Amino acid sequence: MKIGNNFKYYRALFSFFAIVVIGVCLYPISTSALTMTPVRFEIRGNPGDVITEEILLVNETEQAASYYSSFSNFEAQGESGSPAFVEPTDGLGTWMKAGYSSVYLAPRQQKIVPFTITIPQDAEPGGHFAVIFWGTSPGGGNSVGVGAKTGILVLLSVSGDVKEDAGLLDFKTTDSQFWFSTLPVSMEYRFKNDGGDRVKPDGKITIRNTVFWPTEKLNANPILGNILSNSTRKFKIDWVNYERPEDFVAPTSIFKKFWSDAGYQWKNFAVGLYSANLKLQYGTHNEVARKTLFFFVFPWQLVLVLIAIFFIIFFGGKKLIKRYNKYIIGKAKLLQNIS
Repeated sequence: MKIGNNFKYYRALFSFFAIVVIGVCLYPISTSALTMTPVRFEIRGNPGDVITEEILLVNETEQAASYYSSFSNFEAQGESGSPAFVEPTDGLGTWMKAGYSSVYLAPRQQKIVPFTITIPQDAEPGGHFAVIFWGTSPGGGNSVGVGAKTGILVLLSVSGDVKEDAGLLDFKTTDSQFWFSTLPVSMEYRFKNDGGDRVKPDGKITIRNTVFWPTEKLNANPILGNILSNSTRKFKIDWVNYERPEDFVAPTSIFKKFWSDAGYQWKNFAVGLYSANLKLQYGTHNEVARKTLFFFVFPWQLVLVLIAIFFIIFFGGKKLIKRYNKYIIGKAKLLQNIS
């Protein structure tokens, strides 16, 4: 995987984790720098099972603090994958219990805290989704308190007869753009899940050039995102070989901007008609979904530079060849006259 793709992967993963960090603007978040491992649980169980897991809490600050546990259910909000937290009156948020309702941590101290999930005998088969919060103030998972809350997602699948009904809705470039002057080419696909459990698609996007030769293969789900029940989620993937630094400032001079763009196009060299084939596998039966899109890349600044270089070499080379031939002929005549 290339550096640009690695950067996007970690940036997307960090954004996903940040979704479940609930802060209050009245206080700086540094007053409650609590980290937890892992950031997500994906668990399967049967009705009647009691499941035990562990969370590692780490106080990253230089001040001692007490942390309190709370729970919320969550559901999909829009197509971005962001969760909407719901006060639990039933469901997974009420099935969970932490080993300690509060934990005192000295500066830089860490502690393993167990929690249990007691699945009711009459639990509905399929997906159940909740979050475990640890915060500096007691209170419900979606309430606002004086302090900050950090959460871990819990995705539980209860075994049984679960309806599976999911599929790929569309696959296109962002804003359906066809012409590009350079990479990145941003692509997105929407996946709908009308089933009873979450779906995690897995697959690749294969980029092929004008002669249909594979140019690049991209992970279609680099953040390992799930589509929750009865929701649609949009996934975005960029094809790029080199990304400008975050602090890059575009030149204001037309000449400097032209050369900056040409250099960027050279580092992201791509020209011609390309196809992008999306292939996804999903569900317990490994169903397959495919779609293909086309786009055209024409780096006109770089092309002008290459044309200029070609003419310089071509006409300059012709002059050099003529001059060389003239020199050889003149030398031959000189030798002939001497002999």
